[in-house]
Amino acid sequence: MSFSIQDIIDNISLRTRLLTGIEGTQRTLRWAHVCELADPSEWLGEGDLLMTTGIGIPRDGEQQRAYVTRLSDAKVAGMMIGENMQAPEDISGLRDQASLLGFPVLITHYSVPFSAVTKAILDARQQTEDQRRRAVVRLYESARIGLRHLGLNGLLVRLSADVSAELYLFDTRSLCPWQEGLESLPARWREVLSSRARLTYDLTRCHDGGSEALVMALPALPECAILATGGQLLDYGILHHIASVLAIELERVQSEHERMLRLGSELVDDLLNVRLTERAAVERLEQMGCPPGSSYLVLARLDDAAPNNWQLELNRQNMKMVSRQAADEVVFLVADPSTCELLQAALGCCLGVSAVLGAGLRVPEALREARLALAHSTTTRKIVDYANALDEAFWLPSDLEQANRMYRRVIGSLADYDAQNGSQLIQTLRVFLEQNRSWQKSSQMLNVHKQTLIYRIRRVEEITGRSLDDTEGVVALWVALRAMEISVGAKSVENRSSPTSPLR
Repeated sequence: MSFSIQDIIDNISLRTRLLTGIEGTQRTLRWAHVCELADPSEWLGEGDLLMTTGIGIPRDGEQQRAYVTRLSDAKVAGMMIGENMQAPEDISGLRDQASLLGFPVLITHYSVPFSAVTKAILDARQQTEDQRRRAVVRLYESARIGLRHLGLNGLLVRLSADVSAELYLFDTRSLCPWQEGLESLPARWREVLSSRARLTYDLTRCHDGGSEALVMALPALPECAILATGGQLLDYGILHHIASVLAIELERVQSEHERMLRLGSELVDDLLNVRLTERAAVERLEQMGCPPGSSYLVLARLDDAAPNNWQLELNRQNMKMVSRQAADEVVFLVADPSTCELLQAALGCCLGVSAVLGAGLRVPEALREARLALAHSTTTRKIVDYANALDEAFWLPSDLEQANRMYRRVIGSLADYDAQNGSQLIQTLRVFLEQNRSWQKSSQMLNVHKQTLIYRIRRVEEITGRSLDDTEGVVALWVALRAMEISVGAKSVENRSSPTSPLR
């Protein structure tokens, strides 16, 4: 417990009364020291109590004022004068200046030794240190319990109780809770932190006018910080212990998250390549929290605006799902379709949602459904269900069977030619149309000479029987390519020959 000047006054055995400076009686005392020099401020500092017989107190009133002013400027907590000892009879200048500055001046009975005051402060400090040691023991007991999956929020609540203080874990960039479910920073502390443009979170002390808070970034995670306020046990040492315990828990959570990501990615890969029996597929999906009877496949195509750490952001929002990323596409299996809005907000891109899986081995079909739904997404309609896929892009196929017929009718012969000869005419056609039929840009994208590109485009026109010089041919070929993406799926499209391989 802290020991203040008021505690000295309240201690009957110390026989001490307040002469002036009632405003400062709640100041915490760090130490008490006897000093009879003319300028004790050179030897005492913040939180120290000056004890004197009065030898060093000047007799002149103006000098007494300067004497007290120097002590106040040095953050000395107060001064104690031995009664009927060697202080000047007239200390009105000292008293008036102390009253003006709110600087406590105490008078102690002649019979009370200064060592008794020092011992009282020492005993209080010892008791506080004992409480701190017990608090540290409780902190690491909480850490041990946290390893049993107490949860970040539960651990933070327990740590707050261990040190009798308020603890807030927040994102230094947004000042929002670090994880969904954690308590938000009070408005007054958000205002203090946001107003300090050059605030560093290594270790700092903040004030909101009435109370104080300590702020510290967690080890190896500078974007995550803890704010601690209230309680008498808080100091930099205790805060370091709290930060270490939380860092351990966050590391455990991150390791568990990465393990689940790996298991989820392996499961999706096995399902897409049909490496499991129906029974095994259902069991593994249920183990991952995605029972086929109520789960959906969601397809996202990431763009440049997608955050690099989107997986971490989803984990911080407690969004549990199975996912697998291949290039710029991410496949998700979600048990609750309502999470799609949170998913879209985190990724910032369009989503295609399949029909209910229904069966474990229906995942490849669900991927094609999600791909068709994604093809119908727009900037104003970012989440599209397979059942409502035709509402916007009416020129695209409305179902998988229609997509297969469309692509086979227009570029089926071209796909067969690529498969038989190991060529890349489909890829060449795609790049050429994506670059608005620019010969220069397309040849750069494909890393081939312009004459090679011209030869390939002529072969495309010969095989498909459609010209890329007229609008009808361009539209037909482009819609067919989109239909092929939907019908065949990403795997077949991505396994095209590399742009630099020779045409055969």
